[in-house]
Amino acid sequence: MKKEIQRFIFSLLLSLCCYVSIGQYTTPSLISSSKADTWVAKDALGRSVSTNETSTGFRKDKYVGIFYFIWQGAHGYDGHGSASIGEGVGAKLPGDTISPYDITKLLAANPSNPAYGPVHAWHYWGEPYFGYYLPDDEWIIRKHAQMLSDAGIDVLILDVTNAAIYLPQVTKIATTYRSMRKEGLSTPAISFIVNSNPAQTVGRLYDNIYKKELFKDLWFYWKGKPLLLCPPEGLNDTTKTFFNSRHSWAWSKDQSWFADGKDKWTWVDHTPQAYGWHESKDKPEQISVSLAEHPMSDIGRSFHDGKEPGVKKSGAGLYFAEQWKRALEVDPEFVFITGWNEWVAMRFTDGASGTFLGKQIKKGETYFVDQYNEEFSRDAEPVKGSFNDNYYYQMVSNIRKFKGTRSMSESKEKNSITIDGKFKDWKNIATVFKDDEGDIFHRNHAGWGRIESYINNSGRNDLIASKVSSDKKKVSFYVKTKNKLTPWNSPDWMNLFISVKNSSLPDWEGFQFMINHQLINANTTALMRSTGGWQWEKVADINYRYINNELELSIPKTYLGITGNTFIIDFKWADNSPVNGNPMQWLDKGDAAPNARFAYRFTQK
Repeated sequence: MKKEIQRFIFSLLLSLCCYVSIGQYTTPSLISSSKADTWVAKDALGRSVSTNETSTGFRKDKYVGIFYFIWQGAHGYDGHGSASIGEGVGAKLPGDTISPYDITKLLAANPSNPAYGPVHAWHYWGEPYFGYYLPDDEWIIRKHAQMLSDAGIDVLILDVTNAAIYLPQVTKIATTYRSMRKEGLSTPAISFIVNSNPAQTVGRLYDNIYKKELFKDLWFYWKGKPLLLCPPEGLNDTTKTFFNSRHSWAWSKDQSWFADGKDKWTWVDHTPQAYGWHESKDKPEQISVSLAEHPMSDIGRSFHDGKEPGVKKSGAGLYFAEQWKRALEVDPEFVFITGWNEWVAMRFTDGASGTFLGKQIKKGETYFVDQYNEEFSRDAEPVKGSFNDNYYYQMVSNIRKFKGTRSMSESKEKNSITIDGKFKDWKNIATVFKDDEGDIFHRNHAGWGRIESYINNSGRNDLIASKVSSDKKKVSFYVKTKNKLTPWNSPDWMNLFISVKNSSLPDWEGFQFMINHQLINANTTALMRSTGGWQWEKVADINYRYINNELELSIPKTYLGITGNTFIIDFKWADNSPVNGNPMQWLDKGDAAPNARFAYRFTQK
């Protein structure tokens, strides 16, 4: 009986601390022409993102959703409160002067007696790379959409498991996504996951969104109908007919809700995860992949081979890798990733959890259900410091293994380019490497609690298209921006990074060469070569020209160590991203083409 009570309390706590929702389905990389699935990358651990240079396209009927959270700031800041009026992001009170409470920082300051915030107040497990943001920040919404689309995410599963539907935040996301799609950019679709008060919550979703056909172009359809994840008791005759519903909750083994898995989708499950099915037990429909589980279950990011190690390797993605291995073996139609941007958990002292971090706890002792620190957290979104963006690229790599990719571009052309600022000879180059237009959007929005605002005006030259050409003696590069380029002596202006595949030269973050870090004048720049890490030496002066919104330059092959007419290079352009040895700044400073750590691959046959 005692165990049953504990399970009930634990389930209730999960209900209080989890939220999700989502929409429509179209493979994001097919909406945009940037071909993000063909970009290459290495993370900070030196792991290469999976590429398939002989791929013939995406695998049919394979989809990926991710748990996405929109309730931060709707329930108070320095202290916990009920949902704000309208369930939108709440106004800050005069007393909101201390939060955000960051558990990682609090533990670093005082490991034995951290200065936690009040009981039931929200605590961050760490600092997001983009800051302690609020979910109605349009800059964040755009950046998330870009990153998740580049990763191959088809649908956001929006968390409405705590009965509130957060319509203002959903509306802000939907209107922003619609604007982005009109601009030619890619976004995921949206859908929802329900748990507490399911009949009421489903009714509100249906009445406020689906019945009105609000944002219909963003809904995620599953086998002909909008997908909704909810308990069966949440549906009435109308909603049962309208939605394709699946019951989604935590864990499968010995869980009564999961039964034999028919029409059941987990969002977290012990390795090896069980799969849900619809038509037949022999045809897996869905499986979950999680970065970790809970501090209460003592299953963190380092958990592998059946145990939580004493020495943590939180940034290595060991648990995530095991979960993906199982998912790829099962090969279902849909993979549900937990998660992207939860970040916060409520502080409890009621002793109801029984255990925390592998130890028994008593009433009066602090515990957190969903998130706690770097080890016991489930966000793939980049974190500031520590493992930064490792999980993002691990996720990208595995999504590509699951969904497939388009084939890499190859060039058989041999075109000699004259660096004269006229650009006519580039019109004969058919292969274009595209970047998102409009992604220099500026930011000015309030942050959590005491943080008045986050401001980012670094977006300057909007990179939109690149080309590469070669002849017997040189390799030439071209880049185009949306508007007229700023002057050549602008800070951190139009940097080009190059990697020659199979080269034995030292590198920095995979790149052996850098151009425009030392500009000499309006026609001459320096080719720099890494001597190992962020140490560079000058190789030679090279010519370049730029007029209006176009720039071109050529580099002798001998300087790059290229012999012959067949070679592979990876390259990226970056403008107004500080050139100081921190590749994370390609994520949010200025503009990078392609985005973040990604690079284009040029293959000369």
